Amino acid sequence: MKTYFINKKQKLSENISSAKNWVEKNERYLSPLFFISGFILDNLTLTRIDMLFDNLVLFGYLSIATFCIILMNLVKKEGAVKYLPLISQFAFGGLFSGYVIFYTKSASLTSSWIFLLILYALFLGNEKFKKYYKKSDFQVTILFVAIFSFLIFFLPVLLKQMGWQIFILSGLASLLIIYLLILFILDFSINRGKKEFRNILIVYLIFNFLYFTNIIPPVPLSLKNLEIYHSVEKSPSGNYVVQRELNTWSLFNKFTKTPNSSIYIYSSIFAPTDLNTEIVHVWKKYDENIGKWIVRDKIKYQIKGGRAEGYRGYSLISNITTGKWKVSVETKGGQVLGVIKFKVIEGEPELITEEIK
Repeated sequence: MKTYFINKKQKLSENISSAKNWVEKNERYLSPLFFISGFILDNLTLTRIDMLFDNLVLFGYLSIATFCIILMNLVKKEGAVKYLPLISQFAFGGLFSGYVIFYTKSASLTSSWIFLLILYALFLGNEKFKKYYKKSDFQVTILFVAIFSFLIFFLPVLLKQMGWQIFILSGLASLLIIYLLILFILDFSINRGKKEFRNILIVYLIFNFLYFTNIIPPVPLSLKNLEIYHSVEKSPSGNYVVQRELNTWSLFNKFTKTPNSSIYIYSSIFAPTDLNTEIVHVWKKYDENIGKWIVRDKIKYQIKGGRAEGYRGYSLISNITTGKWKVSVETKGGQVLGVIKFKVIEGEPELITEEIK
């Protein structure tokens, strides 16, 4: 019997050694494979930012990444440390591809391109970070970015409100979580823990700068539709009846005005279920004399979340003048969801009527 268990133990050891050798031999192929797997899984599963399943997927990635980092710091055996970075890389690849999906939906490239560029760099550079996943300072820094990015949209979904107060709460909660993690795995030693937390504070300040300069997209909101019309009316069925110009294809929007024309800007904005917030249409006209966009009007209205196609609303102005115009769709804090530009000319427009559900 004793010989049997010895043989079993030897066989198990040989299998582990064989698996280790196989991983070492194919590590350069496994790393991008784990990265691509996370991206494909996200695109197949993530659909709505307020869905329980979607948030559970992202929370699962966070949990896996956190667990791997804890083990890499507590278990110092070379074999364990060699495999765990691959798993954490898969988790971070899934996380940042999910963030790319959700933040891109909420972003206006004119104002949020810097933040999106950072996310894309973290996502696409994930495979290049392989050797850094073994370093504790990199581990906790990238984990803090992942936690903060998650809470920025998860807390508004959870609390049914958004604004700078919720962002501050997201940041403080992220700091507390990462502080407790550092305290647990590093015992907050003078030479190590404080160095890690200093890096975290730098990232925290960068996130705050990006938020309060309206560079971070207004997640969990997303613009579904933004159009210019000659008239917008709500029908008894609850749909909207609109009139638009029959334009030939053009790179630029055109609005042909008559003496009594009004311009209608129609937008449809997705918000999580039961989240109510204020949206602002900021109307601007380009002043050729000074070469600047001048604010002509700010029209506010409330939206209520839950509709998959987005909450529909519109604003209008009359007594319009010819020239270049643009309307930005913003939150009350100034974060931009989208912008539509158009040129107003004089003439007799050919209009068609459509119904929007």
